[in-house]
Amino acid sequence: MTKKDFIWDIVVRVTHWTTAALFLSNYFLTEEGGQLHQWFGYIVIAVVCIRLLWGLIARSPARLSAFKPSVPQALEHLKEVLVTKKDEHVGHNPAGAIMIWLMWFLILSTAGSGWLSETDWFWGEDWMVELHEFFANATMAAVTIHISAIILMSKLTKFAYVRTMLWRPRG
Repeated sequence: MTKKDFIWDIVVRVTHWTTAALFLSNYFLTEEGGQLHQWFGYIVIAVVCIRLLWGLIARSPARLSAFKPSVPQALEHLKEVLVTKKDEHVGHNPAGAIMIWLMWFLILSTAGSGWLSETDWFWGEDWMVELHEFFANATMAAVTIHISAIILMSKLTKFAYVRTMLWRPRG
């Protein structure tokens, strides 16, 4: 499979867009602590867990072992892209690997701390609510960097990264 023909599999695409829609809805639209906000958080936990489980069994670039995070590899990759204006990786490149692992950690930490703040153990604990808000804001920062990096990489390499997360064209 060449990079030009690559499109993420259906599980990756559905979990990606579902997580994005639910997180952004919770961040911008739902009432903090409201029932819909809570349910969206629970669903996000389930969706990310589905994606991680898929990454254990998939036989594609979606396999978790296919994109282990490495800061030295990410820095080398970014230097290479700046010089060559090319990215030949199919699936996550080394910089993308760091970002996806970071976003999974942050989104699960956001949802987990939100859930914990509603349990008997932490009910009414301001520090847990503040921790939840910290993780939500850190996730939004990571999302902003993620989107900016996709735009920048698309301009630098002339490759349509967003296309790989969209549905297959008919025919």
